[in-house]
Amino acid sequence: MEDFKNILQKKFSKTGDSELINYHYESGNISLNVKLHENDNLNIQFKTEILYAKNIEIRPPFNIGYFECIKLSDVLKVENNHYSFSGDFVDIMKAQRKKINLAFGLPIKNYTHLITFCNSSINLAFIVNENDNYKFDFF
Repeated sequence: MEDFKNILQKKFSKTGDSELINYHYESGNISLNVKLHENDNLNIQFKTEILYAKNIEIRPPFNIGYFECIKLSDVLKVENNHYSFSGDFVDIMKAQRKKINLAFGLPIKNYTHLITFCNSSINLAFIVNENDNYKFDFF
């Protein structure tokens, strides 16, 4: 069976220099509408309880970017079935800049991956569970 991260990275590989048309968060679900560089549209939906959203101007060039998926257990320590972190000040600042700090203290069984939408900085970041339903619609 293919790994969740690999599945998403294949889908996200088409999102380089994409335009975030809009996003909507309600009742623990995020829905994103993205215009791909081939002028195709992509609608993405994930269940998430943890969301970071920078105040983005929804117009070029501010809303142009790409998606990325990070498996939390690959970048964070696990102690007592929760994500933890050890490192010096510089390491903590790098984790904050990548929004990995959103996962500190979370139980590993409920949260598995961090998804980000970035350009010069991270504009959106949310944590998902690979076992929850998600949706990709290209049109």
